[in-house]
Amino acid sequence: MRHLGERNSESVLSNKRSRTNVELENLLRQLGLALEASGIGIWQHNIAKKQTRWDEQLKAIYGVPKAPLDVIWLDSIHPDDLGPTNAIFLRAIETKSDYASEFRITRPDGAIRYLRSRARYFVDAAGDPCFVGAEWDVTDDVLLNKELERSRAEARLAADHDHLTGLLNRRSFDFALSELAREQSAKVTLLHIDVDHFKEINDRFGHAVGDMVLRHVSKILLEAISAGDVAARLGGDEFAVLIPKDECDKTNAVLDHIQTSLESSIPVGDQALIVRCSIGVASAMSADFAKLLSQSDLALYHAKRNGRNRAEIFSDEMASALATERQLVQDLRSGLALGQIRPFYQVQVDAKSFRVNGVEALARWHHPTKGILAPAHFLSLASSNGLVAELDDVILKAVLADMESSASLLEGIRVSVNLSADRLDDPELMTKLGSYDIPPGRLSFELIETIFLDSLNDHVRQNIEAIKSFGIDIEIDDLGSGHASLLGLLELRPDRVKIDRQLVMPILQSVPSRRLVSSLVDIARALDMEVIAEGVETIEHAKVLADLGVHTLQGYAFGRPQSFADLTARLEQEALEADIVRAS
Repeated sequence: MRHLGERNSESVLSNKRSRTNVELENLLRQLGLALEASGIGIWQHNIAKKQTRWDEQLKAIYGVPKAPLDVIWLDSIHPDDLGPTNAIFLRAIETKSDYASEFRITRPDGAIRYLRSRARYFVDAAGDPCFVGAEWDVTDDVLLNKELERSRAEARLAADHDHLTGLLNRRSFDFALSELAREQSAKVTLLHIDVDHFKEINDRFGHAVGDMVLRHVSKILLEAISAGDVAARLGGDEFAVLIPKDECDKTNAVLDHIQTSLESSIPVGDQALIVRCSIGVASAMSADFAKLLSQSDLALYHAKRNGRNRAEIFSDEMASALATERQLVQDLRSGLALGQIRPFYQVQVDAKSFRVNGVEALARWHHPTKGILAPAHFLSLASSNGLVAELDDVILKAVLADMESSASLLEGIRVSVNLSADRLDDPELMTKLGSYDIPPGRLSFELIETIFLDSLNDHVRQNIEAIKSFGIDIEIDDLGSGHASLLGLLELRPDRVKIDRQLVMPILQSVPSRRLVSSLVDIARALDMEVIAEGVETIEHAKVLADLGVHTLQGYAFGRPQSFADLTARLEQEALEADIVRAS
């Protein structure tokens, strides 16, 4: 018979076992709920027996009603992932190490899911090597990451490429050039490309056609380059092509492809538009890449100045000429500010009496080191640097000051001042003219850029009418040169016209030239316009022109351009001689 103490001890142990079993069951139940909530499936694989056991959650993940000992894992893996995934598992078996893998499966309903699998190697109670692992569906995470990566890729593409043409943008071009500069002894050729007259294309056809032109040029550049080359849009209508490991033949081939392809027109409505480009070419070794863009830009500038639709290769002579030109531009700006630009005056005489009835004011630059320079030395420079309107204004102010200082001496003498198209299109022109003291009937504006006469815009028309309202006459230069059309003359109705010197000079020897001048005089008279003939070199020219009906003569036969002091001295002498003649 057991003692009472032994019975009590067994009862305590039994109670402890019961509580432990309950706690274990609760723990297992909680673990099951946690696994179910997490979507994690559990599996065990007996390597020796090649058997696997899946829990219900894993079966749900795979979408299969799997029997307890079936091995269908490899049958479910996506064909593209099968080899790599199985290799990872076999390597874990071979090394008896933990297993980790990600792969896709194809469910029986055709759905493709992304799974992540983790397992640990162990030996069971029977001594068999085994893995126990867990798998869970990470499809949403994977797809989200792919979408994020796609978005990042699109953002990188947008940051690195021009949105209109798809070419690299300026930032990417600079980066590509800096990367090439890292290479030792690398030679690179840069083609700097600009669309000729792009602003006119935009103004005429609209920005949609302008965008089409930019895409057209971009397509040609992409077709011209090969692997390793770089094509970029630097901004506006400006493009660049980088050719690393340059060889002369390759550069020539790229240039030839671009220029040949540009010969093909693009349709714009019922019209065919041919796009032309100017190209500047420069080559440099990696150590000199910093100068490459400026050198190609200079070559591009020369291509434009030499007629456009061409390629120019940078040379040291270009750089020297540019340095001289830039210094001259700087001098010109200073000269305008310091009063170095002054009017010289060339007299105009009555065709019958040869008495002075007018003068034309012509700009002369009193350069501090080069002496007195005629417009041929600086007018195109002023035009290309936006200084023509300022030049016109400086001359006009000086002319008005001269007229005021010698008002009595200039009585009855009309002063003609050149007016550029830039100045005529100035929206502030009327305000500026209103601020000057302009004597009515004494001043004439000579339009020296009359090519626009066939297409006067409303703003220019308004300015011309306002000029007339100030009592300022309008003259048209170069009648007969092909610029001033009859329709333009009819619309503008200038007070007088000038017959171009190229028509005047041959009239002594050429009967056709004489007839042409006579016809122009007749046309001007029919429109109630006075006629001035310029380029009158001899008295013989003067007599013939007077017989043809020309009103006023201008040329070396009567005087070269001279300073205002010399002009006043001449006029004073002529007045004195006239007084002597009257007194006698």
